Amino acid sequence: MSRPEAKHVGGLMKIISNQRQTVADLLQEMGLEQEFFAVLVDGKKANLNEEIDKDTKIIVLPKIKGG
Repeated sequence: MSRPEAKHVGGLMKIISNQRQTVADLLQEMGLEQEFFAVLVDGKKANLNEEIDKDTKIIVLPKIKGG
């Protein structure tokens, strides 16, 4: 598997998937633990089993807990 391409744009990281894969696969390739991050695929919250097509817009956000 090839790693997704990541570019820093301003304060955000733009991720471009090079292949069809699930959200869980993408997080694993990036070395991110699933319970600490939320993923938006084309602007909508995605579940871990959702498939990402090549050249899909992906945003990975840290989950924030507060009290």
